[in-house]
Amino acid sequence: MKELFVDTSAWMAAVDAGDVNHQRATAFQDVIGGTCRLVVTDYILDELYTLLLMDLGYAQAVAIKRKLDVLIEAKVLEVVWVDAGLASHAWSVFERFNADKQWSFTDCMSYAVMKARRIHEAFTFDHHFEQMGFLRLPRTTDT
Repeated sequence: MKELFVDTSAWMAAVDAGDVNHQRATAFQDVIGGTCRLVVTDYILDELYTLLLMDLGYAQAVAIKRKLDVLIEAKVLEVVWVDAGLASHAWSVFERFNADKQWSFTDCMSYAVMKARRIHEAFTFDHHFEQMGFLRLPRTTDT
């Protein structure tokens, strides 16, 4: 089954009705439903839970965590847990590319995972993924 990396920006847009990309995110979720395995890192989940807590509150953060646990249990969503080797690779990406860019360390971790797993597409609203050479979804014509 095809794998699709899902960035924090996509999760937040899908969950937060006030997000500027909310409608695009929910429409794209309908398009991809059941067609691919979603992949994230524990760094993405860290960012997501923190943003949910700060922006939407404790109850919403806990509710979303529970929904993601169901997706993980159903093998719709896979979490890649960062180990020392992957963290070292991500740091190499950070040093190599950030002389003229501003990729967060989490972005660099996403890059390392996507390259290692040969994932070419990301569900994201973050333009850094295009800078990295990945296809950013949804495209304008996808929604």
